Amino acid sequence: MSSQLFAGALAVAAIICMTCGLRAQTRIPPPPQDFIMSASQSDAYEVEAGRTAAVQSRDERVRAFAQEMIRDHSRTSEELRQAAMTSGLPLTEPGLSSDQAKLLSSLQSLRGQEFDKAYARQQTLAHAQAVAVAESFAAAGSDPNLRKAATSALPMIRDHLKKAQELDEKLSR
Repeated sequence: MSSQLFAGALAVAAIICMTCGLRAQTRIPPPPQDFIMSASQSDAYEVEAGRTAAVQSRDERVRAFAQEMIRDHSRTSEELRQAAMTSGLPLTEPGLSSDQAKLLSSLQSLRGQEFDKAYARQQTLAHAQAVAVAESFAAAGSDPNLRKAATSALPMIRDHLKKAQELDEKLSR
């Protein structure tokens, strides 16, 4: 196994671990500030990973998906910001979590098909995590404006998850 492929596998394993932990935590919706942080970091990761894929990938399907991630997650980030402001909640730019920064760094070190496969896998897992967090807050979050934003974003996040899964499947053949 090449070192790049190994690094990609480690990145995927890290996302799986993050996803498992968050799913267990999201049965009860997070407090509004935690939801804002999680959703903001998720959007930031999707945009940054999308920018990386738009430049590094040579696969048109991957580049098209990446452009969609940049566009859609920039929009949901702004919608979240507006919802937080309407509720009088502070919204700082959280950037990426340390785990997300490591995943992005690992992704940036890959090339060619290894990059494309790792990107698709990371997107599948990241969107599964985002769906779990948004579903939890949309169902029972304590802030109505944030609950509305989560509910509004869910169809898009679910669509992204489906597209990421399909892309992952196509690239794995």
